[in-house]
Amino acid sequence: MKKIIAIVAFVAAMFVAGNAQAQMSVRFGYAPETFTYSSFSENYNGFFAGVFNTFDLKNGLNFTPGVQARYNMRSESVSLATATRTTKDAQFLVEVPLAVSYGIALGNNLKISPFIGPMVTFALSGKSTIKDTESISGYTTTNTHDWYGDNSNLNRLNLSAMGGVNVKYVRLNLFAGYQMGLLDLNKSDNGTLKTSGYFIGLGYDL
Repeated sequence: MKKIIAIVAFVAAMFVAGNAQAQMSVRFGYAPETFTYSSFSENYNGFFAGVFNTFDLKNGLNFTPGVQARYNMRSESVSLATATRTTKDAQFLVEVPLAVSYGIALGNNLKISPFIGPMVTFALSGKSTIKDTESISGYTTTNTHDWYGDNSNLNRLNLSAMGGVNVKYVRLNLFAGYQMGLLDLNKSDNGTLKTSGYFIGLGYDL
């Protein structure tokens, strides 16, 4: 937790720094994520929105810290012997991307900027809602599982490597890329869990 606070404080300091060459922007997008376990994987729909600040360094290099919120969701229904089980998963996270980019100007209004960097993620919450519906009577039972409750084997903290490209036209940004989780989120010795996925989104410079 102390590391998360330190990183967020660093990003906040970058945002309030009085740098005349800094450019703030708001961004949102779609970012499906795959949870890869030892022997299987699960696919989640993901959506994010955040605020970023781009600092001009020199010779076309830029540094862009950001803070964004992410929502992951998944729904699945399976038929059992005498019932149908519906599972709905939901996860809320805070992400801190730190990207270094190189801008290539194509005329006065168009710029293409490949970027790379790390992204720190902290899960605020995660839960599974499981509903069993009996085939004959239609009677339902509902249970909720807290991913990060007592005796949980899941880590909240993740570190990813990301890379992609941003295309800027005047103030509008279209960006896409891929992120790969570097940490094993399973704290037990019985298996592993890592995340990965692509992202695509839009941004607007303020």
